[in-house]
Amino acid sequence: MATQEDTNRRKEFQKRTNEDIDSFLSKNEFSKTQAASKPSTSSSSYSSSAPAEQPRKAEAEEKESEPKAVDHDEQIRAARSSRAEAEAYHDVAVLRKKAHALDHKAAKFYHKYRANEAKAQKCSAKAVAYREKAALHRERARDGRGKAKEYETELAGAAQGKTELSPESLRTKMATMERKAAKQEEISRRNESKAASQTAKGAKFKSRAAKFLEQNKLFESESVRYAKRADNLEKAGV
Repeated sequence: MATQEDTNRRKEFQKRTNEDIDSFLSKNEFSKTQAASKPSTSSSSYSSSAPAEQPRKAEAEEKESEPKAVDHDEQIRAARSSRAEAEAYHDVAVLRKKAHALDHKAAKFYHKYRANEAKAQKCSAKAVAYREKAALHRERARDGRGKAKEYETELAGAAQGKTELSPESLRTKMATMERKAAKQEEISRRNESKAASQTAKGAKFKSRAAKFLEQNKLFESESVRYAKRADNLEKAGV
């Protein structure tokens, strides 16, 4: 009994497996036929639509290429305008630099002019002081000579016995006053000489100051000229 049941089970199993294999094979064949038929339809549709798509692509490429050319021209114009602006700015900067350099030189010469003017004024003040001292000593010398003349008149009276002083003492006083007058005269002349030397120094400093002032004015005029050129260039650029 056991062997018959086993054989029946084997037969049923083989039958089921054979039916399953047949159904699997039939499904595979059906799918292969469908796959083979689809490319043919797609290729036919592609072949029919390809000529229509080609002019569309060419039109799209032309439309894309036209804006690119326009953008390229605009970029060239923008680059040229920016280069012109940069060159104008460079020219203005160079002119400003020259103007400031000349203005700096003018300021240096003006400082030298003022320094020499101050030295000339100082020399002039010293000369005035020396002249005042010379005048003072000249006045003292004049007083000494006047006293010497007085002693001389007294000496003439002593010879006639009109004064109590002896002629020798009067001559001594007269010589002393003349010596003092000569000393004051010498100091006065020395102060006048110092005043003259200070006046000469002042004149030298004055001439230097005039030269430096001339240089100052020249550099100032050049600086103003370059500054005006820079201003005009900036206005033209604006």
